Amino acid sequence: MDEDLYRKIVDQCLALGVRRYSIYLMNEPMLDKKLALHIAYVTARIQKPQYVKIISHGGLLTESMAKGLLESGLKKLKISIQSLEPETYKQIMGLSLTMTLKNIDRFLALKQAGGYKLPRLEISVVDTLQTHAEIPAMRKYWQKRGLKLYVEPVENRAQQESIHQTALGVKGLKAFSWCKRMNEQLAVLYDGKVVQCCADWEQASVMGDLSTQSLMDVWYGERYMTLRRRFAAGDVKGTLCAGCRKLAG
Repeated sequence: MDEDLYRKIVDQCLALGVRRYSIYLMNEPMLDKKLALHIAYVTARIQKPQYVKIISHGGLLTESMAKGLLESGLKKLKISIQSLEPETYKQIMGLSLTMTLKNIDRFLALKQAGGYKLPRLEISVVDTLQTHAEIPAMRKYWQKRGLKLYVEPVENRAQQESIHQTALGVKGLKAFSWCKRMNEQLAVLYDGKVVQCCADWEQASVMGDLSTQSLMDVWYGERYMTLRRRFAAGDVKGTLCAGCRKLAG
């Protein structure tokens, strides 16, 4: 994202008292070599309960990136580890498990050596056919390192066809009965366009453009307000929300 546009959007969020800042959307946040500086631009000007959180695959958590994040004021860092079996991990993540685990160990060592309280490190795994049997062992592995494993369900938000085709869920998927995202989250792309939901990978429902509009004008704009009214009334036919599914049971 253009630096001026980034600061313009953050400044508007700060003025409105936005609580959570997630400085990533549909990509790996650590691809941004200035990530720590972008985080610090927010953390230097917020106070509790406001905070910054990022989710990463951890493959780019180099020593310099780790040091930057430790100094940035980041509150939560969640790393997605989809298996502790090297071949399964590589198949799912396309990365080296050995390298990623080494990155995490180094981050924890730097955090301890520097006496940093933040960021809080969390580990997550999606409960799929590939990972389900391994989850108990994964939980024990991370507990021994003082970390909590968050087990996430398979979801098919915005009717992603590939999820239907691969059928990775341990159980079937059912429609969401309710969702708060349109009322609580603003998903901004690198070019300033606002999509209806963070799951709108294909940009099928663009709500506005923060490069030319104010955040308030987009958030309270007719497109958003109409969709919220329809959703509240249960009228989602023909909208992005109609395809959302979550793990049954």
